[in-house]
Amino acid sequence: MNILVATDGSESAIDAARRSMDLLRPGAHVILVAVIPEYEDPMNDAGGIEGPGISYKQADKDWKKATTEGQAALDRTALVLGSEVEVRLVPDDEKAGAVIVRIASEMTADVLVVGSSSKGWLSRLLGGSVSDYVAHHAPCPVMLIRHDH
Repeated sequence: MNILVATDGSESAIDAARRSMDLLRPGAHVILVAVIPEYEDPMNDAGGIEGPGISYKQADKDWKKATTEGQAALDRTALVLGSEVEVRLVPDDEKAGAVIVRIASEMTADVLVVGSSSKGWLSRLLGGSVSDYVAHHAPCPVMLIRHDH
C-alpha cells in the first residue's frame, strides 16, 4: 500500500499524520511531502529598463527561508509518525494542492492523507484550501482528517 501524507507542519497536518497511521495498514510505504515555492531567479522577472523586482541576495534569502521552513515542517511531522518514512521537500510554483495531486498520481498512491482545519465558509469560498482541492481532484481515495481545537 502506498500512502501519501501531505504536510505544512501545522498542528492540523501533524494531527492528521498521527491519526492516519492508527487507521491505515501497518507496514505500508509512506511518503511524506511538503511543497515550497521554487527558487525565484530575479532575472526571470526583469522588465527591461527597471531591472529585476528583487535582488539575487533577496532571492537567495527567500529560498533559504522557504527551504528551512519546509524541512522543519517535514521533520516535525515525521517525528510523530514513528516509522520509516520517505520524506520529500518539493519546490514548485503551482499551488500546493495541485502539486500534491500530481505527486499522488505519479506515485500511484492508494490513499492520500491531508489535514483540515475549520476555515469559515467565506475563507473557503475566497481562497479555497489545499484540503478542498485535494478532496475534489485526487486520483485516489483521500483521508481528510479534521482538526478542531
